[in-house]
Amino acid sequence: MKKGVLTRSGCLGVAIMLLVAPAFGQRSVPADALSPGALRSMVLSAPPVPGIRVIDPGQERNVALAFASSVVLPGAGQWLNGQRVKALAAIGMEAAIITSYVVLRRNGLDQEDAFRAFAHDRWDPSRYASWLNDYREYLNDEYAAGITAPPVDLVDGVDLSRPDAWSAADRDRVLQMFDQIQAIERQAFHPETGAAFSHQLPDFGDQQYYELIGKYFQFAPGWDDYPEWRAADDGFLAPIDPELTGSDGSKPNVSTTFYSYARDHADAQDLLRRASRISTLLVFNHLLAGIDAAVSAKLFNDRLARRLDTHMGLAWDSGGSAVPVFGLQWRITR
Repeated sequence: MKKGVLTRSGCLGVAIMLLVAPAFGQRSVPADALSPGALRSMVLSAPPVPGIRVIDPGQERNVALAFASSVVLPGAGQWLNGQRVKALAAIGMEAAIITSYVVLRRNGLDQEDAFRAFAHDRWDPSRYASWLNDYREYLNDEYAAGITAPPVDLVDGVDLSRPDAWSAADRDRVLQMFDQIQAIERQAFHPETGAAFSHQLPDFGDQQYYELIGKYFQFAPGWDDYPEWRAADDGFLAPIDPELTGSDGSKPNVSTTFYSYARDHADAQDLLRRASRISTLLVFNHLLAGIDAAVSAKLFNDRLARRLDTHMGLAWDSGGSAVPVFGLQWRITR
């Protein structure tokens, strides 16, 4: 057996040249009887040479498979890598994230259903339209506003608290009333500041509909506990202007229901936003688990240094006979 030269360049390399005939118990093998594939197979299946450790290629981790597995199911790639504890931790993290998302979203949707039902019961578009008609008259009489949009025709015979029971004709009548409301809102303004209305009432049932009625003071008169804005003699009272600012900076004409509804709406939306952020975390967790599995597999392969290089050729023994020669290089990373 001929030994190669010991080299070191980032890793320890051991190059060994083996005469195949001695390795196989002095069997005489004609040089032209072996293909390179057959020769490689014979050498690798031969009895081990003392001092040489051949690593089973099956021990190598599949980096791509580890990555893809954990991207699909966090922990799967770690399990393939033999990291059982890390795999269970990743699966537990995935379960915790999914559980948090489901709980937060369910609670958010339940609260959303609750505040929408509350709005249907306590905020009346017809009451708001009635106030807007009076407010239009108030602006024209007191401030010569010149609002030309006609008064809103209030809808009769339609239960505005039960939109699920409306017929198609009922819905058309409600939408027509909303069109008339929006026409006045486009010309109305706040006497205290002179600023035009910043928002118009969205169509019934839109997401913005439920948000705006508890966000902007102009919609406060639609709540059932808003104070009366007309006197017995048909004159206007202070609540005709929901935007009127008190001496302490508050809005004294705005009812408590307006504020409580605003809080309920904000709480529900906060739960849904948190659920949305957790869904983003879920995607990130899949990607992170895939990267971790791939890196762990690569580091494992590097530590094994299981790259087995073989070189085959012919040599001549002392008698002048040709014998196949096998070169083996085994690298150990440090």
